[in-house]
Amino acid sequence: MVMFRSRHAAVLYAAAGAVHVAGAAVHNDLVDDLTKPLLMPLLALYAVAAHRERGARVDRRLLLSLAFAWAGDVTLELGGTVALIVGMLFFAVAYGIYAAEFIRTGAFRRRRRWLYLAGYGAAATGALAWLWPGLHAQGVAWPMAGYAALMALMAATSTAWGRRVGVGGGLLLVSDTLIGVGLAGAAGVPGRAALVMATYLLGQAMIVAGWAARTARQPAPPASRPAVLVAA
Repeated sequence: MVMFRSRHAAVLYAAAGAVHVAGAAVHNDLVDDLTKPLLMPLLALYAVAAHRERGARVDRRLLLSLAFAWAGDVTLELGGTVALIVGMLFFAVAYGIYAAEFIRTGAFRRRRRWLYLAGYGAAATGALAWLWPGLHAQGVAWPMAGYAALMALMAATSTAWGRRVGVGGGLLLVSDTLIGVGLAGAAGVPGRAALVMATYLLGQAMIVAGWAARTARQPAPPASRPAVLVAA
């Protein structure tokens, strides 16, 4: 039997992502509706294959995060304020799982890492201050404020897992900031819809790839030795 390789899943994810981003660039709703539900399942398939090739079992917390991100993707497709709030809740859980895992490992406790938290916190606060009038007019200012705080925490703590995962966390924050720009009706960003998805898909891929590589580096638990019965 031919095993499904991680590179196959990566190619499928990249192809579906490229088609989706192209559809977003030209505002093609049909392409958006057909491709968006495929993205996170393909990335989950990559995660499973990448872990298996490294002789490790995929972390269920990673798959759970991707499942919540998928739910957020699908919910946002419905449109409207209610769908936006529910979708934000799904993404908050997904990114909360990331942040909890980054913190749980203990790597973020080094002193210099707190500079990232201060920097991302300042950036999120500045963006909120700029977008606040527009977000308030849409009735989503306070939910977005809480969400922005979580995203700043996730992006800052992601730096504890190295450059690849740290860049991935930063890209996810950029993606959601661009969504906020659209919600607030702020000055237009050329190609904003395509940039939202490009940064989101690349950010997710970098975190998942970094997670798989980190899992493979963890020492395997010692095998339990069978008990030996000695006759008296």
